[in-house]
Amino acid sequence: MDILKEIDPEDLEYARSIREDLHRHPELAFAEHDTAKRVVDSLRKSSVELAATDLIGTGVVGLVRGVPTGPTVALRADMDALPITEETGLAYASENPGVMHACGHDGHTAIALTVARILARLGGQLPGSVKFIFQPAEEQGNGADHLVRAGVLSDSPAVDAVFGLHARPQIQAGQIELAAVPSAASNPFSIRIQGRGTHAAYPHEGIDPIAIGAQIVCALQQVVSRRVAPSEAAVLSIGSFQAGQRGNIIPDEALLRGTIRTRDPKVCDRVTTEFQRMAQQIAEAMGARCQVDMDEGTPRVRNDDGLVELVRRVGIESLGKEQVLFSTEITMGAEDFSFYLREQGGVPGCLFWLGVDCDAPIHSPTFDFGVEGLRSGILMMANIAIRFLSGDNQSCA
Repeated sequence: MDILKEIDPEDLEYARSIREDLHRHPELAFAEHDTAKRVVDSLRKSSVELAATDLIGTGVVGLVRGVPTGPTVALRADMDALPITEETGLAYASENPGVMHACGHDGHTAIALTVARILARLGGQLPGSVKFIFQPAEEQGNGADHLVRAGVLSDSPAVDAVFGLHARPQIQAGQIELAAVPSAASNPFSIRIQGRGTHAAYPHEGIDPIAIGAQIVCALQQVVSRRVAPSEAAVLSIGSFQAGQRGNIIPDEALLRGTIRTRDPKVCDRVTTEFQRMAQQIAEAMGARCQVDMDEGTPRVRNDDGLVELVRRVGIESLGKEQVLFSTEITMGAEDFSFYLREQGGVPGCLFWLGVDCDAPIHSPTFDFGVEGLRSGILMMANIAIRFLSGDNQSCA
């Protein structure tokens, strides 16, 4: 099938209207009930088959069936918002106090709904099927992992490849950016230091978990600087240090929370081992007990090389050669799109960055997806699906 060169103005207006409506009604992870209803209503109006309407609570799966013997490609759109108070002053600003779409998921969902509407009109002409995954809890909770466990990739028709996009204000609207590893792994941890409380006037009668915690924080900075090669990438950050209630009381315990960010599983293993050993030994040397807990993490996104090439070619044909960029930045942000991918036992896939017309960074109270990124996002996702189903899927052989 020929790829789409232009978007019908009516479809673009539909995407704009849907996006602004979603932006006005943001919901947090695993609470996207109203958002899911809006997605379901939109799919029904577009005559898209509903494969699931409450998967893991708020997940929605739409299906456009083509030739039954053809492959199936999945397009992922995340739906959740962030606990941020919006400061854009827009006419369609959040009506849910303290919650806003500060990461572009309203745009991602609007793009997927519009692509579903366009491809549904092609019906049986498609040389395969397209599964639209509307995912909850990308920001917190690893919603992708829950959906995969619930069978979103394996349920008939089983998915052969998956694609996703994410807003990136660092590049211009109309551009896309590709990378082999567009997102790092994120592994949250907590360190609980058990000391012995006492009056602040008599510190020698206790074991101060605050002083021990401070030493652990400083010492952990050497894990990356002295245990990771300069050519490798790793970040170890402490974001929370909680201890005590009064200035004249040394408490019994202190609690530290943070994350380890890496782009290579071997580096992740090394950093995790060294950090746990260092924290335990410092606490023990100072007479305290230390419990280190590693929480559920998010693996890195490792794109399939063949599908990166497919997206590159589609980008050149759809947007122009100068609009297709390759990332040279080593980003340490995380994305749970990784759970769909082959490295985690899933399928071949590719996540790419999409330019938007906004200068504000994501996760800021002034971020807005805007209009210009919608057109390029729709063109890319629709054409990726068409190209993959038409046989440009060598990486899945």
